[in-house]
Amino acid sequence: MGRHSVFGVAVSLVVGVGGLAGAQTAGTTLSPTEIAAACAPSMTLPLKPVSSLRIVGGQDTRARTLYGVREIVVVDGGTDDGVQANQEYFIRRQFKFGTGSKGWQTIHTAGWLRIVSVNATTALAEIESVCDGVYAGDYLEPFSRPVPVANGAPIAFADLDFSSLARVMFGTAERKMGGPGDLMLVASRQTTLVPGARVAIYRDLQSAAVPLTAIGEGVIVSVTDATPLMRITAARDAVVSGDYVVPTK
Repeated sequence: MGRHSVFGVAVSLVVGVGGLAGAQTAGTTLSPTEIAAACAPSMTLPLKPVSSLRIVGGQDTRARTLYGVREIVVVDGGTDDGVQANQEYFIRRQFKFGTGSKGWQTIHTAGWLRIVSVNATTALAEIESVCDGVYAGDYLEPFSRPVPVANGAPIAFADLDFSSLARVMFGTAERKMGGPGDLMLVASRQTTLVPGARVAIYRDLQSAAVPLTAIGEGVIVSVTDATPLMRITAARDAVVSGDYVVPTK
């Protein structure tokens, strides 16, 4: 494509944004709990390619690679790739620190955006909300509103199934410690850990004379690639990687 053709595409897209701006100022409204769930980490098991749609730049007068809420960014796909005006997408990137040869990949959510103008090969989008800085190179996945789940009453010991133990993994940026309100990924092969499932959190004190000790409670808010995401609803100590997650019967 020649220089004049590229300029023509840019102009047509900017005009399209002007026509839609008045109708796209409110964005998707989420509760604080839903925002926390939308911003939570996820994993891919095993490693797999990410979406081909990516943010490639912005609409500032200078070239930048970092963007924030309400800014307009350029997406490297258009109607030929199934992109339509008013579609919403999560903004994500692979979490790089310490990923070595784990065989799995932690995914970091930077926020979400809405397509405001599109042609056959390129789109402009407005960043509606941010969990972190948005960078050129971040990829897009279709947005879905988090399913709200209730905390519920305290779990009775008799309702717990200690034959189906899972383990706490980590939270955002592979942080290995969390407290009430935090979200942490869980390593589990149990099909009972579905969104809305109530769980208890226990710890092994590494003493032969002492049984597992109750630490807190949680609720499963989502399951991605067979990896549950737990919101800690109550805890009497910090919940750490390796603590046990006990489902109800």
